[in-house]
Amino acid sequence: MPLYSTEAQTNARGNQGNVADTTSGTEGEICTTTTQTSSWCYLFVHHRQVDVVRAQLQRRRYPVFVHKSIVYKRENKHITKIEKPTISGLLFVQGDGNEIQAYLKEFFSNLYLVKDCSKGKIAAIPDHVMQPFMKVSDAYPTRIRFMPHPIDYYSKGNTLIRITSGVLTGLEGYRIRISRDKCLVTTLEGMTVAIGGVHRESFENVEEYVRIRREQQNQTDQPTETIFTPLQQEIDKCFFAPQHQLDIMLMAENLRPWISRIASDIIDKNYDEAAEIALFILEETGSRLKAARNNTDFNKTNDMLAVCREASHALISMAQQTDVPMNLKETLETGLESLAVRYPFLPIVL
Repeated sequence: MPLYSTEAQTNARGNQGNVADTTSGTEGEICTTTTQTSSWCYLFVHHRQVDVVRAQLQRRRYPVFVHKSIVYKRENKHITKIEKPTISGLLFVQGDGNEIQAYLKEFFSNLYLVKDCSKGKIAAIPDHVMQPFMKVSDAYPTRIRFMPHPIDYYSKGNTLIRITSGVLTGLEGYRIRISRDKCLVTTLEGMTVAIGGVHRESFENVEEYVRIRREQQNQTDQPTETIFTPLQQEIDKCFFAPQHQLDIMLMAENLRPWISRIASDIIDKNYDEAAEIALFILEETGSRLKAARNNTDFNKTNDMLAVCREASHALISMAQQTDVPMNLKETLETGLESLAVRYPFLPIVL
């Protein structure tokens, strides 16, 4: 399996050009004329348009980031150091995706922000994910490389972790050895990135953390008055009574594969299973957070609420599908109404 950075950068998108030698070093360019904390989107433009598009976006005070690499080319018996974009034409822009797209159409009718096909909307990279990526680019240029395969390719047989200290704090991904370097392989809304040197960071094994927390609370294989289906029993393994912010963050991360499964079920028209998963996640999350809402340590539950928001949107989407049976639509509507009444703090839109 070829995972060397020179191959990864070439195959990801664009052509690195004809160079004699390259390093995996990267440098970034960023405009920080505002202090926004909104998410980031990205687009690909022709390499001749990069400077023009970037300048136009910066006139509107949109922060722009271009990931760059250092390459070395032999010319006339001398080695020349050249700085060039790692992926030709790739621009990251911070701000509301719809507003940025509308602004681009005023000046560049043929440019479109990259979309997340599974959600049917503009791909958005959270700022808390983008900031570590940019900091590493600036401080540790040799640690980043773009990978040629989707994140699923690297997740098989590897454990999901969350970085808890250092410059990468908050990032999630898979710890994999690549070219003798221990890397965190993560994703930026469709683009797979490997960040080297994770042995320098502290990290939590998400699945192991949840298992230990459940054992501490004596929740493994305990009898319950509620009878769960086999599917619900599997999902229930992701839950425990949260006692601090890290508990909520990692519980939410452990639910992410189930959110992906909901999306896959909808695509495959497996509506019954998708509905069961989404409703159960909302019910369990509501009951867990309701008990913790009076605790001042739980003033930020954004990670878990984001999971609930996606589950809720999936249910609403199914209720609007013409090929969903009427009885299932009624179940979805009744379930959402009940959840909204009992757990008004959940992001459920009726």
